[in-house]
Amino acid sequence: MTERTPIMLLDMQEIRKSFSAGPVLHGVNFQLERGQIHALVGHNGAGKSTLMKTLGGNFADYEGRIRIDNEEVSLHTPKQALEKGVAMIYQDFSLIPELSVADNIGLGRDPRGALPGLISHSTLRKRSAAEAEALGIRLPMDTPVRQLGVAEQQLTEIVRACSQNARILVMDEPTARLAPAEREHLFDVMRQMARSRGVGIVYISHFLEEIRQVCDVVTILRDGRIVGTGAANAYSVPQLARLLVGHDEVASASANATPRKMVDKPLLEIEGLSVAGRPPVNLTIGAGEIVGIAGLIGAGRTRLARAIIGDVASEGRVRVAGQDLPRRTPQRSADAGLVMVPEDRKISGLALASSIEENMAATALSPRLSRFGIIRAREKRALVESLISKFGIRPPDRKRTVGTLSGGNAQKVLVARAVAARPKAMILDQPTAGVDIGAKGELHKLVELSAAEGAAILLISDDLDEILALSHRVAIMVGGRVKEVLPREGLDRADLLAAISQDAPAA
Repeated sequence: MTERTPIMLLDMQEIRKSFSAGPVLHGVNFQLERGQIHALVGHNGAGKSTLMKTLGGNFADYEGRIRIDNEEVSLHTPKQALEKGVAMIYQDFSLIPELSVADNIGLGRDPRGALPGLISHSTLRKRSAAEAEALGIRLPMDTPVRQLGVAEQQLTEIVRACSQNARILVMDEPTARLAPAEREHLFDVMRQMARSRGVGIVYISHFLEEIRQVCDVVTILRDGRIVGTGAANAYSVPQLARLLVGHDEVASASANATPRKMVDKPLLEIEGLSVAGRPPVNLTIGAGEIVGIAGLIGAGRTRLARAIIGDVASEGRVRVAGQDLPRRTPQRSADAGLVMVPEDRKISGLALASSIEENMAATALSPRLSRFGIIRAREKRALVESLISKFGIRPPDRKRTVGTLSGGNAQKVLVARAVAARPKAMILDQPTAGVDIGAKGELHKLVELSAAEGAAILLISDDLDEILALSHRVAIMVGGRVKEVLPREGLDRADLLAAISQDAPAA
């Protein structure tokens, strides 16, 4: 049997890209074979997204040469990239919230209706459904995207990208918000596309074990330079971690810590809180305590969190430091010392067109930075600069527009904004989604520091290892109901996975 001769699909040579703050890519070379799944990894700000956005035609001023199927191409617009068979799934979704799932999948490929200028929506819907079904994905085609959860939005992005007959598919953190079963299904789809259709896939992920599982080759990018390339299964997770950050893996502070003595003082109390007719939830979190909520996507964790701060309608009571919060709204909750870091930083979390400074100071302006309505500019600057340093945000420029930051650095800004308000209680929904291994450890330490300073913290995460690393107790949520609350001691990942995978009992 003859061995398959690799066919070079993509060859990027000496790619350079600079922004106003300086160079980001320093002559990067990257190759992708036909039918290959090639991981591109690096810490936040290493240049991964910039390299792939260059391939996607987002930067007209890049330097270097790009060849696709041995043809030299100039990719100065996304349209040019798409015409050459390059499809992108970005970490922050590019969906149109008000349009339906079917409309988003078929965007730019509208079938003609019976009369000139009209669109055949029935044909569009059937075609989009068929394109999803071909990937083994079922989605509510008539539902506006804004009503979907993050996982379903991610799947919509995947179907849209795959429906464009791509030769090169770039996937930027596609599993950051998918449940374990959904991840495995996505991996099957990727393998099918690569092996059966010859699609070359560039796969960006911070889940290092996942890269070893699904990818053929891995390239490590650090500070805009390639520091290693080889077979994915030839690297161990610790080896990849060291290459990513340039030193030994940054671990969570809780990894070797002894359990802290808990303060027996209820700070966040939830009594009989019912959302959309689901069973009522009762939960109490003490000062200095971190309670994790583990559950599958669709279990109702985010909806519960939004109900607690008053962002969605609910029945029941919420108290912060003994104070009832009637007629809750997010602003009234924040005024009472209860803040939330939402799961979707792009849509509901950050003002992307504003600076790091303006985003960070937003929740802290009233309690810390103003007096009689006058903002203390010097204190504001000092606070923001200290948070930038404390959270390791790159580049450390308080005037930098948040929309130009990497996903992980934008996430740091979001968490820093919550910390700036010195809240009595915090709800963290997926606080480290899309964050590299070094930044993840830094964020874990800061979450633990907030708890050590007396805050009550409710943590929602799809990363069961994160739940286990940070929590003192773990609430198991199934079917919109908190089934049980377990002490952290003695729990392992298998225990949690088994607990959250059980069917919800009849109400």
